Amino acid sequence: MLLGLLADERIPNAEALALSPTVGWWMLLGFVFFVSACIFHREAFRRLFLRAEDPRTMGLFRIVFGLVTLFNINGLSDLFIYLFTDEGLFLTDVAREVFAKEQFAGFGDGIDPEPYGFFDWGGVVEWLKGPKYSPLFFWDSPTAFWIVLGAFEVACVCMIVGFKTNITKWLTLILFHGIILRNQVFWEGTENVYRCFLLYLCMSRCGAAYSVDNWLRCRRLRKQGRLSERDGPGAGAGVAPSAEHPQGLEAVYRLIPAWPRMIMILQLAALYCSTGTVKNGDIWAKGDAFYYALNLDHFYRFEPQQLSAVFGTNLFRLNTIVTHYWEALFPLVVLGLVVRFVRREQLPPLPEWQRWAVRACWLGLGLVGLVVVYITLPFHIPAQPRAGMAGLASWQRWFPVVWLAGMAVIGGLFYWLGRRPPTVTFRGRRHTLDLDWFCTWFLGRRLWLGLGLIFHAHLIVMMNIGWFTPATMATYIAFLNGSEVAFLLRAIGERLGRLGLPVPKDITRGDAPLPAEDPTLPHLHRDAAAMPAWALWGALAVAVGGVYVVAETDLGIPWAATGAVIFAGLAVIGFSVAQRRGAEQLPTVDPRTGRPRRPWAYGSMGRFLAGAFVVYHCTGVAIWLLPEKDSLGGEGKDGWRVRAQDPFKWWIRTSQTAQGWKMFAPNPPRSNIFMQVIVTDHDGNAYDLNTDVYHPANKPIPWLGYTRQRKINRRIIGGEGGKGEWYQKWHARWVCRDWALKHGGQAPKKVELYKLSYTIPTPEEVAKNGPYKPEERLAANRFRKLVYTGECTDINAQLPNTIRARHGLPLLAPGEFRPWVKNHLNAWNKKKPKSQQIPWTVLVSVLVVGAAGLRWRQLDRDNKRRAMAEKT
Repeated sequence: MLLGLLADERIPNAEALALSPTVGWWMLLGFVFFVSACIFHREAFRRLFLRAEDPRTMGLFRIVFGLVTLFNINGLSDLFIYLFTDEGLFLTDVAREVFAKEQFAGFGDGIDPEPYGFFDWGGVVEWLKGPKYSPLFFWDSPTAFWIVLGAFEVACVCMIVGFKTNITKWLTLILFHGIILRNQVFWEGTENVYRCFLLYLCMSRCGAAYSVDNWLRCRRLRKQGRLSERDGPGAGAGVAPSAEHPQGLEAVYRLIPAWPRMIMILQLAALYCSTGTVKNGDIWAKGDAFYYALNLDHFYRFEPQQLSAVFGTNLFRLNTIVTHYWEALFPLVVLGLVVRFVRREQLPPLPEWQRWAVRACWLGLGLVGLVVVYITLPFHIPAQPRAGMAGLASWQRWFPVVWLAGMAVIGGLFYWLGRRPPTVTFRGRRHTLDLDWFCTWFLGRRLWLGLGLIFHAHLIVMMNIGWFTPATMATYIAFLNGSEVAFLLRAIGERLGRLGLPVPKDITRGDAPLPAEDPTLPHLHRDAAAMPAWALWGALAVAVGGVYVVAETDLGIPWAATGAVIFAGLAVIGFSVAQRRGAEQLPTVDPRTGRPRRPWAYGSMGRFLAGAFVVYHCTGVAIWLLPEKDSLGGEGKDGWRVRAQDPFKWWIRTSQTAQGWKMFAPNPPRSNIFMQVIVTDHDGNAYDLNTDVYHPANKPIPWLGYTRQRKINRRIIGGEGGKGEWYQKWHARWVCRDWALKHGGQAPKKVELYKLSYTIPTPEEVAKNGPYKPEERLAANRFRKLVYTGECTDINAQLPNTIRARHGLPLLAPGEFRPWVKNHLNAWNKKKPKSQQIPWTVLVSVLVVGAAGLRWRQLDRDNKRRAMAEKT
């Protein structure tokens, strides 16, 4: 029930919309409490996100995620023509209009009297604004698509092996988007995973390990006598300059910035938490979601009715409940990682007043959560409940008590385990049950990632949902540090060696993995420049003030102005701090721990930019994932949730990290739905194209392959969200064109789309009556409804002459083809300004920021040279 309070409602509620501003201000207060706690713990943030780390985690992730990315695109091979070419669902001009209308507002389709191409320079600028860049919006013949696909395949393979990684990783990302943005009818949660994590991969220095690039680098350094090797000085970790080695020796594995991996961890937590909280329907609450999902004919690999009859009312319900709460509570593993990191780093304790201030912030955040849930209870709990449910009055009476008791338990547990941990003796050994122990076992990776591996393994074995599951499992690599990856791969290599497979000699000898770069080497960053706390408090105050100005005043000050003030102000302060303290170096060995201090990933400017990006991007994604609830402003443009997205909208959309994770939410389907396509040819004969699994040819058992055709069928026929009714006419028109293409240019008369469905029996029915046969149930309980009839004389239902000429078919007479006339030129002439406006403010700002950045970068280099000179 509590998860339902965080998920979206189906019916707009006027009272909830009226209350939404109040909810918004309370949530802003909660945000202030959270950010305040982070400011007090800013040193922990710096050491967690802005440090340099072992590159082997990102090297392995590059290989594994690159492979599943390649397989994901190639898994669409049966639909390449349908999805991405002008011989498919959308003709070229329609694809531009449907998926990038505003971006192509200044572009003509070449349909009389409109010219083809950009009308003027303003049209080019409008296109450059984005966010959807794809060559297939301009040229999408099958030949063009194969060229784009070939370029993607080459770039992706080069990225996987780590050849020219700094270039090929970005080419892979650009070409990946260039393909999938052409048509989104097949999109599902899978695309969100690849879009987000490919970007984070590109932002990392993923070519620094397990790559051709690093192998070539090591070979070059070895020839020059500048490589630290396993059996030589430094043992592969590098050596500082000395009389024997004036230039020093470079490490095999150079350290890389940690923040892209940290963002990956946060992104996965957001993915699971979001999809868990929106699963608030009755089927999930009852525990039957796993049963219904497994019995969807579009998904299972083998018919599961026998298993359902035995386990549908017991084990499947346990699986559902565990999976549901594991997803919703997955961010706890992030909490565990952070707590263990802070304790392991042994950061200097905060002053007493700051410790109490932090406690007050966490207390305030918990109380804000209580208030938000309490005031929105009337919109989620019925006053007159169903039998067996508590009513609104009971919830209002007991919920605050339970919430406050939970806060007290959490606070007391952290105090008890942190200050006075108990000890137990087990098998003659004494164990201290402190915070480390608790975070390791209850908030640790072995529990939460272990449950994830079990969950996804079940999906792979029992359901066929394509490359979503392998991609999600691949992201678990981000939770491992570099040394863990090295030991894991070495253990695998040793086992392969025992099987007689060729492996490096150091593995067969049982040598330890090479260490990463020595963190004490003098060329690494360890300057003492740090953003002062008062500057961060000022930035928070300006941000909150900017929210108030936009929401409650008519001053007309945009979000961009607030962001510019914060960025510029912090940049000026950061530069001045770098001038004063940039040459001062922190000790190479931490005096509190006696261990080598982790170096920074960058100088002061790089840390400022990386830190600003992390805060900006994570805040934007968090706001983007707020449920589309009426109590949060609903989906209207005037609602505060939508307005809060404005400062982040351009970046989130352009970077293609806009995301939603409503998988089987709020309930899984309880009916099997299919699309039947009936074509009536010019002689009046009707043909069933047998395009769905109601036909035995489309239902192989076991189903080992995968096709998105089933997903597309559900979306078009209205079996799930995604503008199904709108797609129906375009699919019918494509059937007309495709029929003509395959029948000598002769188009049929009409196309009819029917929805076929049957209700999945309840788990109780199957447990009582035994397993059912899907074919028999479809025949006996089939519901058939005509949902769309398309005449092949409709707009764009005729095969155009460009495609006819391509295939040597008879051309249409002038006037036979009915184009979609969009009148872009008239609309553009009305929209564009009378004189071309040059964005001088933007251009000058870019030049100023660029010049300032170059100056700051030079300052960091000068500080580093001065520090090294003083040390020598």
